[in-house]
This record gives sequence, C-alpha cells and structure tokens, in this order.
Amino acid sequence: MLYSPLFRHHQLPQTTPLLYQPQSPLPIIQSKTSSSYHFPPRSFLPAFITKTPYGRPNSSLCSSSLNSSARPLTDGDDFDVELGRLLALLPEQMRRRVSEHPELHQLIEVVMDLGRKPLARFPSGDFVLSDSPITAEDLEHATSQVGDFVVDNRAGISRTLHRISAIRNRKGAIIGLTCRVGRAISGSANLLRDLVQDGASLLLIGPPGVGKTTIIREIARMLSNDYKKRVMIVDTSNEIGGDGDIPHAGIGNARRMQVPNSEVQHKVLIEAVENHMPQVIVIDEIGTKLEAMAASTIAQRGIQLVATAHGVTIENLIMNPALEMLIGGIQSVTLGDEEASRRGVQKTVLERKGPSTFSCGVEIISKTELRVYRSLESTVDAILSGRFPNVEVRKMSSQEMKETIERELLISTSSDEENEIVVELTPGITNDTFTSEVPAKIGEECWEERVPLHLFVYGVRPHFGTFTNECK
Repeated sequence: MLYSPLFRHHQLPQTTPLLYQPQSPLPIIQSKTSSSYHFPPRSFLPAFITKTPYGRPNSSLCSSSLNSSARPLTDGDDFDVELGRLLALLPEQMRRRVSEHPELHQLIEVVMDLGRKPLARFPSGDFVLSDSPITAEDLEHATSQVGDFVVDNRAGISRTLHRISAIRNRKGAIIGLTCRVGRAISGSANLLRDLVQDGASLLLIGPPGVGKTTIIREIARMLSNDYKKRVMIVDTSNEIGGDGDIPHAGIGNARRMQVPNSEVQHKVLIEAVENHMPQVIVIDEIGTKLEAMAASTIAQRGIQLVATAHGVTIENLIMNPALEMLIGGIQSVTLGDEEASRRGVQKTVLERKGPSTFSCGVEIISKTELRVYRSLESTVDAILSGRFPNVEVRKMSSQEMKETIERELLISTSSDEENEIVVELTPGITNDTFTSEVPAKIGEECWEERVPLHLFVYGVRPHFGTFTNECK
C-alpha cells in the first residue's frame, strides 16, 4: 500500500503543460538510517537537476549560523611591515603611488614587465603605477633584494609569505617579475574545523588563486596549536611557511621541510614520515603520479593528510591519470549480460579500484564558499555510476565575516527498498492534488533526524495516478 504524510496541497494545471513548476518546493525528507534518496525514474527528475554544469543540481539550501569569525592572524602594524618589505622592491615613485591607493591592504600582486608600464592588481581591477615603462635597472633593483630564484623561477622575502616569480628570455635573463602578496588569515579554515577536529584526511581542490594555500596553512596552525598534534609541512615552494630558514608565524607550532626541487617532493614526503614521526602531514600541490603514490603510502600508515591539488571538481581528479590514485584509482570493468541488464548500464563501466587516500574532499569555489564531500569514496562511486553525490555547501559571509553552513543535498537515484519513500493518494485528495508536511524546525540540531531536500517538480503528468504507478 502506498502512503505518505509528505504532501501539502498543490493544484496541478487543468491543461496539459509542456513544463510545470509549482510555486513552492516539495520537501523530501532523508531517511534516518540511509543517506540515499529515492525518487521517480530519471525521466521525472527536474530540468534544473539534469541541465546544470558538472551535472550538479541547484537544490534549495538549509543554513545554520556558527559563532566563530575569521580575523587577520597578525595585527595591522605587523601586516604593514610585511607589505612594506614587498613594496621596497619597487622604485620610489611606484611605491608612493601604490601606497596612496584606497585598496592598499587588498593588494593582490604587482606586475613588472620589461618595456611595459607596471601594474598593481586589486580586487577592483588593475592600476597603472607609472607612465614610464619598466627598465632593466628596475628589475635588477627588485631581484637584488630577494632570495635566490630556484629551478621553478620562484623566490621569496625572508620570513614573509610574499612570492616573487620571474619570467626569463631564452638566454636566461629576467625580463619580468610577478610580486604576489602573501597573507596569513586566522579563521580562513573555520568552515572545516569540525572535519579537522575529527582527524579527517582532507583533499582541497580548486583552481589557482582561490585560497587553497591560505586554508591549509591555517589548518596546519589549527592542528599544531589548538589540537596539539605533531604536524609536518612539506613545503613545495615555500608558500606555506614563507621564504628563509625560519618559518612564518602563520603556521603556528607546525614544523616545515623545504623541498629542494619539485622532482624530489615524493622522496621528501617519505623522509618526513620515516625520520620525524608526524601525526599529520600537510602537502601543497600534489601534481605527479609519484607524489600521489607517496601520499597513498603515508595514508596506509595511519597518518592524517591535508593536501591540495589543482582542479575544479572531483570529476577532474577522476579524469586525471596522474592523480586518480588519490581517490582510489579507476578501472574499467566488463559486466555480464545479466548484471548489465540489472544495473541498466552498458557492459563496460568504470569503477573505483581501491580505497581513497583521503576521507573527505573539498572543492573551493571561491574565497568564501566551499563544497564538502564527507565521504570521498562514496562520492566517486556515485559519480562513476551516474548518480548525484551528497554535498555540503559551506559559505562565509564576506560582509559580516561569519560562517554559515549551507547543505546542498544532491540526489542519489540508487534504490534501497528498506528505506524507500513511498507515495500514496491520500483519501479525499483528487488525482490533481497532493500535499506535503514540512518539519517543525530546520537547523543544526535536527540535522541527524531530518534533512530537508526541496524538489521542484517539472513535467508532471496531468493524471497523478499514472505518476504514482510508475514510482512503484
């Protein structure tokens, strides 16, 4: 027998529309004993679920406020001193002009290219620092005040987080500099504090410039200072701990191992584990198969890992042969006719090969928004099988600097007969109406019991009985 208290009156149109969207959402409540959701066949899924980028639906969100807030790690005077060390690389006229800019403390980087006007980049846009083009003398003045440029053409200023990157000509002479401002921001990892406290291994994914390094630096400080763990940072290009032999205060009590060059980073990872007995390893920019293999070896020894990788979504890792080991590896499997028919898929499918190196995945959408996948293995399995994984969207208000957790539940169409939500026609309700009942309160305290998912129905047939028969 079909039954459900989940429906509130919504009048369906009398005519047969091509597309129909009710004015208010239909909440589908997650089963307390299952993380799966059960819905009509995929042909009944709303258009907004099947036609969004990366196959991600734009579900309604449930949010709850947290008490903590983000704040600068050091006071304004300390940051001014560090910023002054970077601006000292510039000629006097350029230094004066950038110092007068109203967004000085939001400076992103200064670009100096030989024969071109120098630019300062701010969130509002580029700002020309001088009408005179950069000369070879200007570049020599800047490079003379920084450390040595290594193989990756990067250098830094001792005990700061600033990074100086060089552009060279064919003869090896420096013809351009990118002077990027580095900041340590306390609270930048507050959105992930619960995962860090639980000891989860975190893989942060995001394109360049969204703040991956800033977040893992703060996680390293959080683990070493707040949770008293032995933390070792394997610093690929000295971006986490800054340039020089004495690391920046932004990493707290965490220790740091510098990497002579990126080709030996996988060896430094194993050395860190074998020689220094860390409880946590923090890695910036895993980018090669050897590094992925080293991270997998470390994870199997029971050490918590926190690392970053370039990409936009989890799907990018699945499609990247060098990094797929981080999520367990991918293999092609040939199914028998009966199994393929039961699953409703082709005979050759992709499946996860083994356990994931990391327990949680985090997609960094922007400096104030994250997507958290609490089970990276379940997420990969769902993506490979064509289902939608569950994800939490966590946001930080850029105005009030307060964290909010907004959970956006993506639909999984897997079947689970024990916890299946079944729909019935309530007595007294005609075929063109159905009702729903919304939980009394929605928030962090009721999250374990009831998780609301707002489903906007598209393409509903005018005969509701036909719809329910296909849902059985």
